[in-house]
Amino acid sequence: MLKIKKVTNESADKQQVMELYEEAFPPVERMPFDLMLEINNQDNADLCSVYDDDEFIAFYLLITHNKVAYVSFLAVVPAKRGQNYGSMILDNIRSLYPDYSLLIDEEPVNPDSENYEQRLARERFYIRNGFRSTNYIVTAYGVDYEILSTSDNFELDDYRNIFASIGFNVANPNVKYSTK
Repeated sequence: MLKIKKVTNESADKQQVMELYEEAFPPVERMPFDLMLEINNQDNADLCSVYDDDEFIAFYLLITHNKVAYVSFLAVVPAKRGQNYGSMILDNIRSLYPDYSLLIDEEPVNPDSENYEQRLARERFYIRNGFRSTNYIVTAYGVDYEILSTSDNFELDDYRNIFASIGFNVANPNVKYSTK
């Protein structure tokens, strides 16, 4: 059974979360961990560690605003990947926010990318879990991300407002619409 705990500066598992964060995401895609903890202090944000009984298995950052929940930095420990934990975590988030649309972003699946197979596997995972392309590509810190949503009625302003709600000014991010 999954247990979810909010991570703080005083959390015993803060170091484990930080190590998984650094293992799972390349430096160009990471924000400073202290900034993630600062975001976590917002009323609409939760940096969570995930346990299967007493074993640390994952973490994620969730930001909610106006019936939209943005799942950021979801990562499962390497030894537990491929064991359905990611799906269970997303199901848990859905049960906590049943009336919310979920948003997530991913690196676009491009056959020319170095990690094409990894990107393809990640996209298949998201599709299996109810996400679909919004056809929007956002560029942040020089990296392109495709916005995925569980809603049929995605509005780009919902994505922008998530970040504005935590004090990040992304009212005019570099966004392009793509039909793939």
